Amino acid sequence: MSFINPIWLWGLSGLAIPVAIHLLSRKEGPVIRVGSIRFLTETSTSKFSSIRLNEIALLAVRSLLIICLTLFLAGLLWPTFSSQLTTKWVVVENELERNQKLKPVLDSLHQEGYESKVLEQDFPSIAQDTTAHPDYYTLGEQLAKEPVSAIVFARNTLVNFKGKRAALPENVRWIAWPEEADNDGQTPAIPTLNPVQVIVVYDQSFTHDKKILLAALAAIQTTFTGKLSIREMPVENFTPTDTSHWLIRLSEKPVSYPGMQIRFQEDAHSKLVVQESKSHWLLTKRLTEDNAIEQHLAIQLMNVLFGEQYPARLIAAERLTIPNELAWSNATTSGRLTTAEAGTPLNELFLLAAALLFIAERILAFYRKQ
Repeated sequence: MSFINPIWLWGLSGLAIPVAIHLLSRKEGPVIRVGSIRFLTETSTSKFSSIRLNEIALLAVRSLLIICLTLFLAGLLWPTFSSQLTTKWVVVENELERNQKLKPVLDSLHQEGYESKVLEQDFPSIAQDTTAHPDYYTLGEQLAKEPVSAIVFARNTLVNFKGKRAALPENVRWIAWPEEADNDGQTPAIPTLNPVQVIVVYDQSFTHDKKILLAALAAIQTTFTGKLSIREMPVENFTPTDTSHWLIRLSEKPVSYPGMQIRFQEDAHSKLVVQESKSHWLLTKRLTEDNAIEQHLAIQLMNVLFGEQYPARLIAAERLTIPNELAWSNATTSGRLTTAEAGTPLNELFLLAAALLFIAERILAFYRKQ
């Protein structure tokens, strides 16, 4: 057995509380002075045995209630031995196994019994060079059908997340290993770029949109190292000073800004970002994780911000990577894998047991007036 939050096991010290209540609530019988015990007869002890038994039962119920609540908070995991997860794969995107920083990690996993596979159709043991751009979502669905526990190392290139945003299978732990970490840690050269500065202004109602937008801009920032700077502020605090900056406005409030800008205006366009004039673009939909991935928001923003630097955009589009939190509809990948390997959580069982014990304790306490 194992625990998700073992620190809560200190709660077992609370078992002293019902014991103390039990000891302090004992009542001695009243003393009645009599002149003679000649006519008194001995009473059967069965009644007193019943009293002692009920008090012990109440103590036991209260103690079990504390134990159940403690194990619920500690997150007890019951060991499971599923034959479906006895096979372990480490699945690596083609050519990523040559990465000098990744090799020690792969060697360690091989020593733990993981079998090497390539992130391609049917997961061959040796790269077949049949997939120039693997479809991550399709391959994730295929891994879900395999009776294995898999650890995947992928570049998380945006162009390889194709179609509708999918959930990460429970038997898969997906680890992003972006292009910038390859080989000697140097990103392949990109043609010289002119730096771009972006100011994001937003309303509170657009907080979630802002989070997704900043994640897309961060992906561009990682690809164009040192060529994109980002600032954010509430729309009411924005005062235009330098019109050479790009303004991205996540607000329905009008803002006077003569420079280059992308502003929100809901429209029926199929594209997420469309050009309105020479210096103005429109963000046509409220941002969600789904439309940001399906319509490649980061690439659309990159095309707008670095529009005149065409060769650089073509190169960067092949390298633009995104984090798992944005790519997959479930971000708790490592936690789900740990739960699957460590055991089955019993939280619901302990919560139900605690509820039943509480009801039993109240009934018994009312009956015994304890």
